[in-house]
Amino acid sequence: MNSLLYDTIEDSLSNLLQNHSLTHLLQQDREQLITQSYFISYYHPNIDRDQAEQLLKTNYINSKIDGLFLIRNCTTSSHDYSLSLIYNDRCYHYKIQLLYDIHFSIDSGPQIAGIDNLIRYYQERADGLICILSTEFIQGQPLPITIRCIGTTNILHQACKQGKVDIVQRILSSQYATYRPDISGKDSYGSTALHEASYYGHDNIVRLLIKAGSNIRVRDANGSTALHRAAAGNRPSTLLILINEGLLDYEERNYKNYWVPLHEAAFHNSTACVQVLLDCGAPLRPRTNEGKTPLQLAEENQCIESILILRQYKTSLAKSSRNDWLHDKSNFDRFAAKQLIESVKNESSNGMFIVRHSSKNLKNYALTLYNKNEFFNFEIICLNETTFYIDDGPYFDSLEHLIDHYCRIPDGLPITLTCSVNQSGQLVSNPLQPLINSSTNNKPKETSLPVKHNISRQTSIDTVKTINRTAQSLPLNPRTKFPSSLSSSITSLNSSSSRSRASSAQESPLSTSSSNASLSSTSPSKPTILPVSNDTELKNRKLFFDRRKTIDGKIISYLPDLPKEAKIKRLTMPIVTLEKQKPVKLNFISPDQIQQIAKLGEGEFGEVYEGFYQENSVAIPVAMKVLKDYSYSAKQDFLREAKHMSQLNHPCICKLYGIVDSYNTDMMMVIELLLLGSMVDYLWKHKLTISEYRLKLWASQIADGMEYMEYKGIVHRDLAARNILLQSIDQVKISDFGLSRCIDTDIYIQRSDSKIPVKWYAPEAISIGRFTSKSDVWSFGVTLWEMFSYSAAPYGDRSGNEVYYSLKQGNRLERPLRCPLSMYHIMLQCWEWDEQKRPTFYQLVRLIKNEFITGQSNKTVRRSLSVFDEINNERKSTQYRMNGDEQESKKFAQL
Repeated sequence: MNSLLYDTIEDSLSNLLQNHSLTHLLQQDREQLITQSYFISYYHPNIDRDQAEQLLKTNYINSKIDGLFLIRNCTTSSHDYSLSLIYNDRCYHYKIQLLYDIHFSIDSGPQIAGIDNLIRYYQERADGLICILSTEFIQGQPLPITIRCIGTTNILHQACKQGKVDIVQRILSSQYATYRPDISGKDSYGSTALHEASYYGHDNIVRLLIKAGSNIRVRDANGSTALHRAAAGNRPSTLLILINEGLLDYEERNYKNYWVPLHEAAFHNSTACVQVLLDCGAPLRPRTNEGKTPLQLAEENQCIESILILRQYKTSLAKSSRNDWLHDKSNFDRFAAKQLIESVKNESSNGMFIVRHSSKNLKNYALTLYNKNEFFNFEIICLNETTFYIDDGPYFDSLEHLIDHYCRIPDGLPITLTCSVNQSGQLVSNPLQPLINSSTNNKPKETSLPVKHNISRQTSIDTVKTINRTAQSLPLNPRTKFPSSLSSSITSLNSSSSRSRASSAQESPLSTSSSNASLSSTSPSKPTILPVSNDTELKNRKLFFDRRKTIDGKIISYLPDLPKEAKIKRLTMPIVTLEKQKPVKLNFISPDQIQQIAKLGEGEFGEVYEGFYQENSVAIPVAMKVLKDYSYSAKQDFLREAKHMSQLNHPCICKLYGIVDSYNTDMMMVIELLLLGSMVDYLWKHKLTISEYRLKLWASQIADGMEYMEYKGIVHRDLAARNILLQSIDQVKISDFGLSRCIDTDIYIQRSDSKIPVKWYAPEAISIGRFTSKSDVWSFGVTLWEMFSYSAAPYGDRSGNEVYYSLKQGNRLERPLRCPLSMYHIMLQCWEWDEQKRPTFYQLVRLIKNEFITGQSNKTVRRSLSVFDEINNERKSTQYRMNGDEQESKKFAQL
């Protein structure tokens, strides 16, 4: 039965039930689910790596299909999965990490909602895999519903949407348990039954679903919870049910845009919901990822009623007192705070805190928080007398209001504030009752005190009645469409975001042991009805899972778990204030000067094309990076990369001709065309013919280009073999400055970034986000290892977490088989844990120069260093000279 049938007839369920029994409809839904699941039946839950390789190789013998694949459970993590594929008769394995909810990524690739969408993404582009995934796969079981982004619309979804309470009751009863659909399963638009019921305000159904165990924190395809949907539909009574009975947090964020329900209510002019959320205790000024408050959204959309409420709303008096937690002595720093808390803490002291003046900026404050034997320090920014906030948290009218908020809910902190220590060293209990435990299970916090409805987020029964009456008198505006900012954006073009390649399995004779017979056959040409075990799925269901970290109150993309000292150091690291760079004049190119010829591939910002740039009647072959995402942040990143490239004029760095920015044309960056492609691909294809001399030549060119960047004060942050392009077999060039930063000081502190190439990062970059030229030196060492291992994957298929702790223990990448010992010694110098002990790029250029002198004849030396003649000519013309041994520089130029 086509799910669209439900949408074609008004009151369709009643009509259908006149001609069909509920059991019959549920059976048809189940059959439809099974049939549609055929196209995602590549899941093999009970096989390991060796069995996966046997299945792939057995099928490859007959089909010879590169990119043939299957999905299996990860053997090292219960939350993750593994992608196994075959290419050129060799098997490769990639770890699919669950980041949060149902969002997955392969290493540090794009974060994609649902493994079904992740597979579709890699069936269109390799983007870091050894090849594009084939549309053919090893037939197995359908993906579990719990890890899909979208599912199949069934009768439960439609009953919830149409408000058919009686049908929902029957479906959830034990009578229909055999064919009952997953109550948290998503429809063909990515919404659950609870999302639909909440948006349309069917309160009785919402209660039934909560009681039946629906996952209330699950996000739809747009990243919204049921609370967001109720706010968008202007359903105030539904909001109260979700908050009071479902214990949903009124500060639940949409992880795509950081909207909270109050943003949704203000944007949709859902005035009754705006009032309900404010009365429940929601902060008046939360911020989106663009820093916008609900009032700003309402003003942009000219939502007059919401604007009036938000402007006229008076925040109630704060409950907490500074005397209970503020220590305003000038010499009271984080060490003194730690000692004071340690002197009074006991086994139940999690959430104990004090507030003090910031050691870095006396105008600001700092929150020192104790939880599970760890101390955390958060800077409280004081913009003015009426604006206080922590990182990207809400704005508050006073310091007391900020403390009140975090006493009610953690909202990004590791735990709710529970008690404080005053200046007399006495323990003071939290005057406000926290209603939600800091853990992710959404259960009420255990306490001997009754829940008081007149504080925090809950509202008394009388207030509910008043709000409901008010809601009936207010105009409703239940829009049926979501804002463009909430439009589904499942994938992102992140080919330049770094990831490690898969580990290549060693070829071995096929095992003679028999594997699961049902898994060893090739993909059938016709759909096969496969059993779906709902009982197993429900039993193994994982509730909302979030592997991302909270840094200074902000949820950021997944990073490896860090040691205790690194966590504290990252939380307390000051933001480096950088002087503004002098404006760089970019060359703006007219669209008439550009001609696109062919598409080369996908880039971080969009598509990459080959073409010609007409300059002074000369047609120059170029590559064009076309920006497709016109969000503010994407455009700023695009322009930053262009500005950095425009400052660089060096034969070992990819040249920027200019940018095209026209009203009628896509914004694009015009750079020189290097058709031989990336070094990582060239090494893999020609590993048997590339000589040691050639690798040393390329290494010297990369080092010299990075020396020039070191002099210019630019930190690349993504130096890797994949970002080195070949102009010819005698010339390589550094490219891809999407992550680079131009700095006037010697350090850049990263606050957050979704693109984390951990396996190329120095330890200080992983742990505290510290980037300098010395962190680029570490990445250069990994790049050398890639070169001399002929495009092997650094650290194999180990996770970033495993890599960090291995480095911490003193382990390093092993010397590649064909790598000279002297070059490996250079790599080890680049991988010194203490960044001060690593060489500079100035020194690395000389170290690699010595490799030519000691390893080649004088004639060979002259040939191998010919590129440096060009470099030195470039230096003379631009009066470029590095600090160092001037006499050594002269000798070097004479070679």
